Amino acid sequence: MAGKIRVAFIGTGRISTLHQLYYQDSNEAELVAICDKNKGVLNKHAETWGIKPENTYVDVKAMLKRPDIDAVEVLTPHSSHHDIVVAACEAGKHVSVQKVPCMSVSEYDSMQAAARKAGVKLKVYENFQFHPPYRKALDLIANGDIGAPMAVNIRMWETLQGLSHWDVPITAWKWRISEKDNFKLPTLWDDGYHKHNIVNLLLDKRIDSVQAWRKKFRVYGLVPIDVPAVISYKTRGHEYGTWNVSMAQNLPIRSDYYGCEEAVEVQCEHGIIWINGCTGNMFMDCTCGPGAPGVHWLDKNGKWNSDCTMNTNWKYSFMACTKDFIDAILHDRSPYRSGDDARHVLQVDLAMVASLRSGFRDVKVDSITDGLPKNLAEMDEPVQEGDVVPSTPDGPP
Repeated sequence: MAGKIRVAFIGTGRISTLHQLYYQDSNEAELVAICDKNKGVLNKHAETWGIKPENTYVDVKAMLKRPDIDAVEVLTPHSSHHDIVVAACEAGKHVSVQKVPCMSVSEYDSMQAAARKAGVKLKVYENFQFHPPYRKALDLIANGDIGAPMAVNIRMWETLQGLSHWDVPITAWKWRISEKDNFKLPTLWDDGYHKHNIVNLLLDKRIDSVQAWRKKFRVYGLVPIDVPAVISYKTRGHEYGTWNVSMAQNLPIRSDYYGCEEAVEVQCEHGIIWINGCTGNMFMDCTCGPGAPGVHWLDKNGKWNSDCTMNTNWKYSFMACTKDFIDAILHDRSPYRSGDDARHVLQVDLAMVASLRSGFRDVKVDSITDGLPKNLAEMDEPVQEGDVVPSTPDGPP
């Protein structure tokens, strides 16, 4: 392909600012057009990113008609992904679609079929797998010195009024708490795709079944959302994983992005790996206790090792993830995630929702062949005594 790959964004919400970073200094690709229904947001980003007014659109179809656009990044709410992706493929554009790729397996299969028919790449944009500390952990596992992984445990903390984080307007919660766009699961469905994928990658095993439990935390004492929660993942062998997430109104978390932070523990046959930090900066300047951002591991000789030299800011995972999309186009290879791997993670996500809506039972991943079973669609989880966790009813700052 001669010259730079010319890319357009469809959707310019909050997350688009991280997607744009790679294109600022890339010699391989450039952002040439953007599309959003919200003209105010569209014009603001156009000015910031140096996009000329004639390259801004409120109509997706009009932008897709441009023959000089090689690829698009789809950054809209999940329920809109399928139609946009199919239209982009039919227009001959390579496509990167933000996780969660769509709302059902049949939608995903339709998107895949459209990409194959058009001969274009289709990438599910899951950036956590490119977070440098996670890549280091995967290298340690691949090296084999500490044996095969046996358990992966993700701990996540969320807060509404941390020490520093993005200013996300209340209006941005609208699609996140809707049934149509997010199964009313702003954390578990949306962020869950990241967590399921990381468990899958670190275990290096397909997830056979999922069991999910949750209660509800009231945002600003008003709107109940989908945490605290514990999600457990089982393979067909003895390997397993967990994702444990909780929230408080005022946790002292620093973050350049969302008000949350993660830590991951991986137990292998002959050693243990700790990965401190991802989305936030909670482990910055931690010279004692759990340690600084990076990777810490106990080797087979019982010796502690640490590597905190890699870039640990969350933005680098986005830059590497976008680079993977561009490299896949340039070198005619499959991007990560794509194909059956991305489909499997979508099935895990849907199995988690099915578990929540069926009395927290264990759900086989392969039992999910399309969307949610009809008897579970439009349902909420069973309400238990003490289901709602109270919070301080302070309004937004």
